[in-house]
Parts: sequence; C-alpha cells; structure tokens
Amino acid sequence: MASYEYKMIRDNEIHSILDMTCFEIDGKKKVSYKISRKENLSDYIESNDVTIELLHRFVVNLKLALDEVSRYLIDEEHFILDKETIFLEKGKDNCKVSLCYMPVNNGSVQEQLREIMEYFISKLSTKDRAASKKIYEAYELCQNGDYTLSEIIECLQPEEPEPPEIYVEKVSLDDEEEAGEFYEPEVEQDVLGAEYISDYYQVDAEKKGIVNTIIDKTKAIFGRLNFEDEMVVQQAEDFVIEPDYEIDEKTVLLSEAKPVGRLVYDGDSNEDDFIINKDVFRIGTAKANDAIIHAKTVSGNHAKITKEGNDYYLTDSNSTNGSFLNSLPLVYRKPYKLKPMDVIRFATESYIFL
Repeated sequence: MASYEYKMIRDNEIHSILDMTCFEIDGKKKVSYKISRKENLSDYIESNDVTIELLHRFVVNLKLALDEVSRYLIDEEHFILDKETIFLEKGKDNCKVSLCYMPVNNGSVQEQLREIMEYFISKLSTKDRAASKKIYEAYELCQNGDYTLSEIIECLQPEEPEPPEIYVEKVSLDDEEEAGEFYEPEVEQDVLGAEYISDYYQVDAEKKGIVNTIIDKTKAIFGRLNFEDEMVVQQAEDFVIEPDYEIDEKTVLLSEAKPVGRLVYDGDSNEDDFIINKDVFRIGTAKANDAIIHAKTVSGNHAKITKEGNDYYLTDSNSTNGSFLNSLPLVYRKPYKLKPMDVIRFATESYIFL
C-alpha cells in the first residue's frame, strides 16, 4: 500500500501534499519535505489572532486538501495532522493547506483534528464572546467520534450581517396641488433686485428724518466719552503652576533596572531602530509584526526574538532569503542566543543587537 501511494505522489502533481524526498542513512529511512515560502500552523497562529473566520477558513482548506488526496486513493490516516506539521502559504489572508505524508498509521482525521481544536482553544481570545461560544460548540462536536469536517464547517460558519432596514415615508399631496409640482412663493422683482436692506422697505420721509436725528445725537454723545483713559493695559506675566501635592517617586536601584534589548539599524535604506518590548517580538514586512521592515527582500513573517528571563533568542521563521547572525545562516525554528553587539541580518537589512 505504501509503495502504491508513494508512486502516486511521485508521478502526480498533488498540490495539497508537500514535496518530499525519501532516502536512507545508516539503514534508516528518512523523509525530507520542502517547505519554502510556507509556515506551520503554530507559527501562523502566533502571527494572527484566533478568530472564527480564521478557524473556519482553516477547516475549509483542510477539507479541500483531504478531498484532493482522496481522489488518488491515498489513506488519510497517512498524514500527520499536527500544529507543527500542517503548513500554510505565507500571507495574511491566504490559508492554503499543505500536508506531510508519512506512510504509518497516524490516527484518524477526527482524532487528530480534536487535538488541533484543543490547541485553538488554548490560543483563543475572550474579547468576542459570541465567536468564542461558536468555537467551543465546534470543539464539543469534535468530542463525538463520528463527526465530519462538513459539520465543523457548518458550526463555524460566520454569521452574515443583517441588511439595513429601509424605511419609506409616505407623503400626502394636497388636493389642489398635482404630483410633481413644487410651490414657489411669489416675489416682487424690485425686492429681488435690491442691494441694501433699506431697499426692502418704504420709509416715509418724515419718519426717516426722525431716525437720522436720533442716530446723529447718539454719535455726538458717545463721541465725547473717552474710553481710552479708562482702559488699563495688563502686562502678561510668566507663571509656573506649583502642584498642591508632593510627587513621591521611588528611587530605582541600578541592580533592579531590567535590561531592554534594542535593534539598531546598520544600513543605507533608512529603516527604523526598534526596542524589543515584548516576550515574543516579531519581525517582517507584514503590518501585524512588532518590527516592520520595508525592504522587499524581507519576508512577511521573517523572524522573531524571544525573551526568556534576561536572555534574548533569535529564531528564523522560514524566511525566503534567510536570517543571519554574525554572517552565519540560521536554521529554521532553531533559537540562537544573542549577545550585545551581535550583527543580525534579515535578508539584506543589517541590525546591531544591544
């Protein structure tokens, strides 16, 4: 059976199976998988928040992958369905699944997916209660031994927003007016052509003379008043607000100061410096990273720096052009301890660790 399946994988282009090479060393059979431009499920989840949309998209693509391999009569129990061995295309919205083939009994899809769901639950955020409830319902469904992926997909189906209601206001027309006609008030032509407010009214000459007389007398009275003598100019003064309490600041001993790692840019592309202010500090071109580098040679999720106690470790995230520590290439998923003044290169962009 294994011989047949291996021939089918070798002679056909099955997109949902990782390219593999079988070889033998010291009498032991080994399998090598090509994972370029892919990241495993564990790294993918660490770079993205667990949402119902993400989980739904993952299960849909997992079902598509298993449906493809079933057309070649390959036993689905010969795939290792684990957060470390399920690989996805690098990208924010792309969730295409690639599987690791291993011709041994790895357990049924239902058994392996149940463990993956437990992993999703452990990474679930409690901000969205409605989404969390649906994910827990899908996990409870996985406890049944005979569930199908279609049932999980239906359970995780995101709810579509309800379309807004349309209100129609009825307008009644008077019997004297016909529909489609608008009422325009009649305005005399001389009023429309007036340029001054006095043009809108006709004032008798006698009344107009009285008004002018009152205005002239008022001007004369107020003209004799000298307001400038009564005005006092106040000079602006600089002032400082003294707090009505004492600020009690704790003096920090030098021995208590926590070390903070920094990445200082050492190149010519005007990239930024970064302060490593998280226990898991992610680096790449994607907007979800903590350190965003703009060079096109850098991958979306390129590498990460993990803080353990007072020590920092650098790990490559299967980047396309690689990560380098003091000119030495990093092995994927292997952490390297950093020391002050280490030179780190992400593809073509160099940084100094302090």
